[in-house]
Amino acid sequence: MNIEQYYLTLATGEQVLGEYDREGDILELIFQSGEATCAIELTESMILRFDWDNTEPLSLSFISFSQLKQPSPYGDLYFQLLTDEWPDEAKDKVWHILRQAPLAEILTISSYAPAHTQQLIPMTVNLRPDRFLKPVRSGLPFLFIKLTTMIN
Repeated sequence: MNIEQYYLTLATGEQVLGEYDREGDILELIFQSGEATCAIELTESMILRFDWDNTEPLSLSFISFSQLKQPSPYGDLYFQLLTDEWPDEAKDKVWHILRQAPLAEILTISSYAPAHTQQLIPMTVNLRPDRFLKPVRSGLPFLFIKLTTMIN
């Protein structure tokens, strides 16, 4: 297994450990150690692990990371959040986690309202602000995630 480690420095100065498995093409941002009592698939490529009892995020994983960071000739890439698949009892906890630090510094919630509809379709967009990631070892492309909720 070829694991590369990086740090994401938050606005608070807190550092988040990033571990990239080059063979599996998985990036995991680790906010704190501990055993996750819940895991939610945010998108087909993002998994949030957290402690159910205290609603504390433990990690955020990106599957097929190299595909997520590919540039688009038309601008930012969007990925649909799988909110319809989240268990009802977990939805409030997940939205709470997404709106609080440290996730709020990595994922930004916004909305889009197309004409003639009221249905919400949550989406994510990937950005690349190199200044936030400081490599421990070289090799990982930089990524910053912006979470966008779209109305469709």
